[in-house]
Amino acid sequence: MQALNILLRFAWMQTVLNFKVSLHRETLAAIVASLEIIRRGIWNFFRLENEHLNNVGKFRAFKSVPLPFNYEDDEDQDV
Repeated sequence: MQALNILLRFAWMQTVLNFKVSLHRETLAAIVASLEIIRRGIWNFFRLENEHLNNVGKFRAFKSVPLPFNYEDDEDQDV
């Protein structure tokens, strides 16, 4: 996976450094932009998967945050 990342980064760098390629400039820009979108999608998938695995093990994901007080205790004291 690292090799693919490096290869796609070099493909993007060639547009910045203006290497001579036999394709039209607009065609090359479209291809490189598509490859960059794919590269970022792959790494976002792995980042999301890693975050999910870390959250499940440590139970960091909650649907609601518990309040520091209790409503039932306040009602009993007023009566």
